[in-house]
Amino acid sequence: MVRLTLSFAGVLVLFGLGGCSGGGEATAGESGTVTVTETAVTTGMGTPLPEGCDALVEPGADDPTTLQGALLDAPDGSTVCMAAGTFSLNTEVSISGNGVTLRGASRATTILDFTTEDLGANGIKVTGDDVTITALTVKDTPGDGIRGDEVKNITYDDVAVIWTAVNSLDNGAYGFYPIGCTGVAIRNSLVIGARDAGIYVGQSTGIVVEDNEAYGNVAGIEIENSTGATVRRNHAHDNTAGILIFNLPGLPVKDGKQTLAYENKVENNNLDNFAKQGTVVASVPPGLGFMILASDGNEIRDNTITGHRSTGIVIAEYSDVLFEPFDDPEFDIYAQGNFVHHNIFSGNGADPAELILFIMNGMPAPAPDIMLDGCIDANVDNADGAKTNCFFENGGATYLNFDLCGNLAMQSADILPVTCEHPALTPAT
Repeated sequence: MVRLTLSFAGVLVLFGLGGCSGGGEATAGESGTVTVTETAVTTGMGTPLPEGCDALVEPGADDPTTLQGALLDAPDGSTVCMAAGTFSLNTEVSISGNGVTLRGASRATTILDFTTEDLGANGIKVTGDDVTITALTVKDTPGDGIRGDEVKNITYDDVAVIWTAVNSLDNGAYGFYPIGCTGVAIRNSLVIGARDAGIYVGQSTGIVVEDNEAYGNVAGIEIENSTGATVRRNHAHDNTAGILIFNLPGLPVKDGKQTLAYENKVENNNLDNFAKQGTVVASVPPGLGFMILASDGNEIRDNTITGHRSTGIVIAEYSDVLFEPFDDPEFDIYAQGNFVHHNIFSGNGADPAELILFIMNGMPAPAPDIMLDGCIDANVDNADGAKTNCFFENGGATYLNFDLCGNLAMQSADILPVTCEHPALTPAT
C-alpha cells in the first residue's frame, strides 16, 4: 500500500465517477489524505474513485488555483478528471508532466471559460510529452486555445475550442496549435472562430488530423512547414478557406511536404477574411476550398469540394505578387509534384474574390475549379516528371494554368499537359 497526500482547496475532491462521467459524489475527509491501493482510490470518507481517474476537480470559488494545482501535483502517467460545469479561468493553464491526461466529463458539459483571462494568453499550454486532452471545451481565449510546443505525442480527442464573437480580431489566432512536435493526433474535435487557423499543425511530423469539424475560422485546417500529415474525413465549412497546405519562409523547418488529404468534406468556405493584417493568412482570398502554397509531393484525393465562390483548389508558388516579400535564401518557393485526383468538384467559382479575378486576367466568371500557377523551377531536373503537378480523374472539373511566372500572359485551360499520376502516399494508421 502507498499513501498519497493531496492538498485540497475546498473544491478539489476525489469521488466515484465512472469514466469521469457519472457515479456517486463524495467529499474529502478532514485530513485531506487519500489512500491509494492496487485496486481503488478512496477519499477520506471511504468512497472509491473508479478506475481511470487519479484526481477530479470540480468548479468552485478558485478554479485557476485548483485546476493548476491538480495538474502540478499529477504524477507522470496519471489522469486528472474535470467534472461537469463551467470553470472560470483568468490565467493560462499549463501541463508539464509526461503522460498526463486531462479529461472532462464531456465536450458538452465541461467548459473551461477564459473570458476574463488577464495572465498569459493561451488557454492550455502543453510542454510535457505524451499528453492527452479529451472531452472538454475551451472557450474565448485571448490567444491560442490549446498550444503544444516541441513535444512528443500530443493528442486532442473530442475537444472543442470556440470563440463566441463572430469574425472578431479579438478572437485567438489558433484553436489547436501544436508546433515543432513529433507525433500529433487531432481527432473528433471542433473549432469555431479562430482569426487565423482553427486546426493548425506547424513544423511537425507524424501527424493525423481526422474526423473533425472546423467552421467560422479564417482557415479551417492548416498544415504548415510539416511533413507526412494525414488529413482525412474532416468537415471544413463556412471558413474563409477550407484546408491550407503551406510552406512559409523564415522558419526553422523549411521543407514541409507529403500531406495526404482524403475523404474530407470541404464546402462553402466563403467567409470574409478577418485575419490580423500583416499575417500570411490575411492575404488568403475568401472562397477557397484547398490551397497548396510552396509545398511539394502532397496528395489530394477523394474529397468533396463544393460551393466556393472563388475556386475549388489553387496551387501556387510563394510569390511577392500574392504575399509579402521575404529574405530567406534557403526557402524553396515552388509547389511541385502534387497529385490531385478523384475529387468531386461542384458549384465553385461563381463570384471570385478580387485576387482570383486578378490572376484570371480578364477571364469571365465562373472561375475554374482547379487553378495552377504554371511556374517551373529551372534549376530542377524534371525529366522523369516527378516535379510535375498532376491532375487525374476529377470528373468534370474545370482547369486554368494562370501563368503566374509569365506575368499571366500565356494562360491555358488545357489540362492535358498535367494529366498524369504520381505514386500514392501511404495513410497514417
